[in-house]
Amino acid sequence: MAPPGERVLPLTADLVRCHQQSVWRYLRVLGCPAAEADDLAQETFLALMRGQVRDEGPAALRVWLRATARNLYFAHCRRLQRSPVVLDDVESAWSDYERDDDGEAFRAALRACLDTLPKQHHTLLDLQFRERARLERIAAACELTAEGAKSLLRRIKERLRECVTRRLGHGSH
Repeated sequence: MAPPGERVLPLTADLVRCHQQSVWRYLRVLGCPAAEADDLAQETFLALMRGQVRDEGPAALRVWLRATARNLYFAHCRRLQRSPVVLDDVESAWSDYERDDDGEAFRAALRACLDTLPKQHHTLLDLQFRERARLERIAAACELTAEGAKSLLRRIKERLRECVTRRLGHGSH
């Protein structure tokens, strides 16, 4: 809550448009299913509207939005008696991804790196990430054993990680 006399951040359509996709993506990185991420992103902005948040600049707002979204997601999981799936160092990884451009440089680098992959690798990635197929189905679609598909997926992801790192010009990711 902002002290009296301090400038409070007004909730505007532009502010929501600017940050909504980032909040949604962050919730997805935390392991939140897409439909729930839609709802929790909206709840995050409702909390902003009710919260009288101090205007301390865009970086502070992004931190506040992430913290609020994360807390709402964890509370949602507790209500459903479900354990959230959270990456160990998600906050650091997210900050590195988001940078000053809301992740656009990372996504552009990833798209360029994906363009260098052979068709079979795209098929594997589509099955795993778009269709959320089980490993056995992925292996069968590519005529591999389950262990072969798992190993190939690991190598593809490492290749993409290295490619993105090179394109972004730094040693993390």
